[in-house]
Amino acid sequence: STGGGNLHFAPDRQWEKEGDNKANGGLGQLFGFLDLTSVIEMYNEAFEQFNVSHTVNQLSFGTYLHSRTRNSLNLTSQLDGAVRTVVDGYGMFQYYLQVVPTVFRFLNGTTIETFQYSVTEHTRHVDPGSNRGLPGVFFFYEVSALHVEFEEYRRGWTHFFTGVCAAV
Repeated sequence: STGGGNLHFAPDRQWEKEGDNKANGGLGQLFGFLDLTSVIEMYNEAFEQFNVSHTVNQLSFGTYLHSRTRNSLNLTSQLDGAVRTVVDGYGMFQYYLQVVPTVFRFLNGTTIETFQYSVTEHTRHVDPGSNRGLPGVFFFYEVSALHVEFEEYRRGWTHFFTGVCAAV
């Protein structure tokens, strides 16, 4: 592996800590018009009902490739258009992505450098107060040390004539 990271969408208990600070004479009104206490209360209510149902419209790494180019290279993304639904609001979705650098070299001399990925998906129920994690959507990715190269080439006339002679 040459690196990696994560991206996650989850509620955070930091808001509750901010509420404790206000009770101790801390934050009060923010910018003179936003009462932080009401925001914290709203967020705490949302945490108890945090719905992690989601749709992954598009997930890609590297330079954006137009859909026509992606289709011509037969590049498909496993998560594009994926819809995941949780019914009780306490789900945890974890996606483990293995990202592989990929190079396409064509006869006309152009080169396209992009990335492909494979994904392993885990979903589990997380009861509030169980200390088994937070409800949320988590993406963990690792970039592979190996890379893939696709090279377009033509075989010579000798190969063509050999094939024709073998067929006759």
